[in-house]
Amino acid sequence: MALVECPICSKRISSRATECSHCGHDLSQLSEGQKEARRAITSIKKQQRLMTQSFIAMLVFCTGVLSFFLGDHEAKPWLPLASQLLGVTGLVWYLALRCFMVVQKVKKQR
Repeated sequence: MALVECPICSKRISSRATECSHCGHDLSQLSEGQKEARRAITSIKKQQRLMTQSFIAMLVFCTGVLSFFLGDHEAKPWLPLASQLLGVTGLVWYLALRCFMVVQKVKKQR
């Protein structure tokens, strides 16, 4: 008995299980081809979510940089610090997501 991923929710379950203990989906009615197709769909959806988050992180970074250089610092003395925090947060978030995506891609190729 080994642990495998559920083709529906991608959580780890027993290879002998006839039903996922997490999502409750009946696995006995699925053929191997259907299970593989569902795993591929789940993987693609996960990659799309990561790409969307990566895009949002890049927007946060760009907003911070642009507000730092183009903002009215005389009227709003708090703006430089807020812009720097926003830019650094966006950059760290973006880099962390990209590293996670590379690790996922390497794990998938094995």
